[in-house]
Amino acid sequence: MTATDRRPRLAVLTGAGVSAPSGLPVYRGGDGMWDRDPDLAKTLTAAHWRGRAEQAWNHWSDLRQAASAALPNPAHEALVFAEAHFDVHIATQNIDGLHTRAGSSDITELHGNVFFTRCSGRACHARHGAWFDDALHETPPACPYCGRVARLDIVLFGEHLAAAKMRASVEAARGADVWMAVGTSGTVFPAAGLADFCEPGTLRVLVNAQPWSTSAFDREVLGDAAAVLGDVLHDLTRR
Repeated sequence: MTATDRRPRLAVLTGAGVSAPSGLPVYRGGDGMWDRDPDLAKTLTAAHWRGRAEQAWNHWSDLRQAASAALPNPAHEALVFAEAHFDVHIATQNIDGLHTRAGSSDITELHGNVFFTRCSGRACHARHGAWFDDALHETPPACPYCGRVARLDIVLFGEHLAAAKMRASVEAARGADVWMAVGTSGTVFPAAGLADFCEPGTLRVLVNAQPWSTSAFDREVLGDAAAVLGDVLHDLTRR
């Protein structure tokens, strides 16, 4: 990497493969949650969750409990260490908060965060926003503002990503010297399309257990993110 008056910019898209080494379940592939319980996908869609609020809340509570017990792994830590050499922006599809707990400083949680709860009413949510809540409620709690059923502040299938979050991730991709996809299958859009916003000359790197179906990358490193990401980032600092 040639010397400039600024530090090189690294934009990273992370997915479930980054959190899996911390013991958190993935949704797709192998023993993914969708494979083990196909009906779960219906529960977590915008169109169906209201009719299955109890089932959805039980699933969310399990995820919250698992995320609370999990610890950042070497993949999270490698991205923290990368800040010594790069201006790093992380756009994550994960909802477990582990990038924050690891110490990364610039994170966009595209799909939300399992530790934040919000009202299910659109007008109330717009007015009051989400609140931090790490309690493991046995049943779906009520919104403290209007009394409607509450839900996690996460993106369900059939819902749009927050425009501001997507905009920040697109801007990071456009300004990146290096763009990386780590631990993600590249099948969930619009996040998987961020690579398309990179400018010509941006080095695009994949670190994942399997290759993507597209040939969007200049370099592919196949393996467990916790095992290989540190070495990949170290190599990039020597370019």
